[in-house]
Amino acid sequence: MGDMPKIECVYWRDRVGGEIERLKTEAFRYGFAVGPYGEWQMAIAAEEKEVRRNTLTPIKIEEIDIPEKAVALPCIIQRHALGIVAALHAPGKPKKVEERRTFNEAIFHAIADGTVHEGELLGVINIFYASIERRLVRGAIERWLQERYRY
Repeated sequence: MGDMPKIECVYWRDRVGGEIERLKTEAFRYGFAVGPYGEWQMAIAAEEKEVRRNTLTPIKIEEIDIPEKAVALPCIIQRHALGIVAALHAPGKPKKVEERRTFNEAIFHAIADGTVHEGELLGVINIFYASIERRLVRGAIERWLQERYRY
């Protein structure tokens, strides 16, 4: 399986464009299976903000909670005339997928100049419940079984 790679997470401590922090850690690759159920959450603007074509703009949104062991993906259907949600953001240390996460900002990719107003729908977020498949554990079990039943 190999050693766990050392990685460095770079994130905004307080806000987009604010203070950058770094977290050195070890991580490993693992898969996940998506269950048959999911939900939609709406990214709704919580402030008025000017946007410019071909720019990414952070916009405060009403909080979106992502439950533990769930993955969030933006819906590809455009919901706002001025652009699309490229990502969700919450300041501070990144959390694991096994933890509940709360986002209060959207990174909005504008396709036209204009003003986003409070209460406007920016996009829809698909939330899928997942089970984590840690390959390290599965691989160890498979090796143990192969050794156990080799003879």
